[in-house]
Amino acid sequence: MALLDSTPTIRKILIIRNDRMGDLLMCLPAIHELRRGFPEAALTLLLKKELEPLIEGHPDLDRLLPWNPAEGQGWTASLRWAGEFRKERFDAVIVFNPTRLFHLAAFLAGIPLRIGYRRKLGFLLTRSIPDTKVSRVLHEMEYNVELVRLFGISTSTPLLSLPKRPESEAEAARILDSYGIPSSTRPIAFHPWTSDFAKTRHRRWPLESFQDLATNLHACGQPVLVVGGQEFRPLMDQWKAKEAPGIIDLVGRVPLRTLPALLRRCAVLISNDSGPAHIAVAVGTPTIVVASKSQASTLNRWGPRGPRHRILLSPTVEEAAAALRACLAETGLGAMNR
Repeated sequence: MALLDSTPTIRKILIIRNDRMGDLLMCLPAIHELRRGFPEAALTLLLKKELEPLIEGHPDLDRLLPWNPAEGQGWTASLRWAGEFRKERFDAVIVFNPTRLFHLAAFLAGIPLRIGYRRKLGFLLTRSIPDTKVSRVLHEMEYNVELVRLFGISTSTPLLSLPKRPESEAEAARILDSYGIPSSTRPIAFHPWTSDFAKTRHRRWPLESFQDLATNLHACGQPVLVVGGQEFRPLMDQWKAKEAPGIIDLVGRVPLRTLPALLRRCAVLISNDSGPAHIAVAVGTPTIVVASKSQASTLNRWGPRGPRHRILLSPTVEEAAAALRACLAETGLGAMNR
């Protein structure tokens, strides 16, 4: 993996990806390529503070630098971050999601090698490429790995993975055991939520369809976990106020640091297009992502990749159930219990 002749000596690299969960997870293959290309360098990831528990202890990273959006994104914030970066004496920075805040901060900090996209003060970067994602057909993981090549290193096919953390695996086992699910049972998980849930009805599978599918699964004797963040607690309470047989309600009850281990224990995750779907892919759990037909092009870029994962556009409940049966059969778990 020879470096370009003009690349300075690199001992400390700052990686910036400060947007949502799915965006961050799509960056992990690119971060792995940086680790392969610079095995002795110290890699620091700047990310949203709320996502820190998801990435803590990742073997490709040496340090996490949490960012709180409430700190602001104006000139004063750029100056403050420039001071932080200057103290760290980074040799290089790569900004995966273009932002004036961090393009300016990296420039003011005097980081020698600044890599990113040619927009939002992109002229302050030392190596950049045009942001042509809208007009192209690559997956987001491939776009991220493409940016890493500006370091002058060769890269491989991007694969998304999250390593096991023993303490999280033990916590997931404890949670499932508390609901009477032994280690020999692999339940089905639902994540029927999306960010900005109330505003995204046009692009998600209806909550009522998840409810109908859960009722069908219960009739087949199949345990169903419903997962999600605390922000979805009121919606889950509304669901449970109706008849909801067989549902194991884990909404707001599984810490983010434990969610990958919990999904690893599941036979399959059925989810709207959301961060937990990417977590399931990263831990090797088959996924069925359901969404409206209007999301076809978005899912080409952001959807799960691989033969163990499916995308269903505006399916009926019967079609989703058929896909689930096929998924279980392919994974060697057989048909749904009857």
